[in-house]
Amino acid sequence: MSNLKFADIIIKSGIKYLLLLFPFVSFSQNSTYLGTEIGPKFEVYQSTDNGNGLFTKPFFFSPIFGLTIGQEINNTFTLETGFFINNYGESYRIEGDVFGYSASNAIVAYQIPLRLKARMNLLKNKLSLVTTVGFTFAINGDYGSSSTGSSFSSSVSSSNNDSTRTEHISTYSLKKYYELIEPGLALDYKFKNSLRLYLTANYLTGLSRVVETDVKYWINDGPEQTGTVFSNGDYYSIILGIKYPISNLWIKKTNE
Repeated sequence: MSNLKFADIIIKSGIKYLLLLFPFVSFSQNSTYLGTEIGPKFEVYQSTDNGNGLFTKPFFFSPIFGLTIGQEINNTFTLETGFFINNYGESYRIEGDVFGYSASNAIVAYQIPLRLKARMNLLKNKLSLVTTVGFTFAINGDYGSSSTGSSFSSSVSSSNNDSTRTEHISTYSLKKYYELIEPGLALDYKFKNSLRLYLTANYLTGLSRVVETDVKYWINDGPEQTGTVFSNGDYYSIILGIKYPISNLWIKKTNE
């Protein structure tokens, strides 16, 4: 797919979700927010093993970041969408490997969330607890590609394997588009100028495999063992966000 066609898909998808907000933006007297979010994410892979040494653990590879636009429906609920860039990594571990694990780049995903947020006041309309339920449409920017790799490690420690050798083939063509479900919880603080700063913990889980890696490995020059590690796009993240009610700008202009 050409870059022009790919950009066209992203733009059309973004417009589709933003149109859902249009009735509220046009006719509601509640605030419209524009914001930005960034924070570390920890990716969750699963594994199947025909041997006895392959496993996975959540790992950090790169932060996720993006822009958001939200519309208050009333004093409690807010509808929100946006655009995020998510650089996925891939990783696996072999039991007893003294070097632990390494992570490498897998795919870059372009994500468009649709979130419903509910706010509960905790302190003088300044500090709030916010719950999130969301659905994310994601585009696999590396669809059609694959990668291969190998590694070797050895140790003289009696508590670890003497040597470990691996080979793997990763496939990124399982899904061109995929979906994620998102629950989240945040603490939100509102400043005097209506600027909001918030810290969010969320977990996104997918409905189908996005990345799959077939692994061959040998421990201490033993027989070949095989397994598969895969991701449904799952990750959890700690996000720092800031947003400002841009509707204040045109309200002030109208009142002048």
